[in-house]
Amino acid sequence: MSAARIVTLEFCSVDADASGFEPVWHKGRRVGFVTSGGYGYTIGKSVALTLLGDEFAGEGTALWVHIVGGVERPARIIPARHTARGQGDAAMRSFGHGR
Repeated sequence: MSAARIVTLEFCSVDADASGFEPVWHKGRRVGFVTSGGYGYTIGKSVALTLLGDEFAGEGTALWVHIVGGVERPARIIPARHTARGQGDAAMRSFGHGR
């Protein structure tokens, strides 16, 4: 794999969560792996942090991840602003931090 980055994936599935080390595929080629994942209660979706090669790390890229016994699940890259951490000040205020 060439240069890589961590991106957030959203799963197009309601019955499976990634937990870590699942392979990530693009057009039949392994292009990365999940570092951690689970259900994102603040956004109501299953998400995962994923290490991908730079050329596959663009927002909206369609990918597949083998989770739950090797079953392929569709996924796409979402911007960081869709997660609690990406909401910045609003997220901090909801936990009593900030103004």
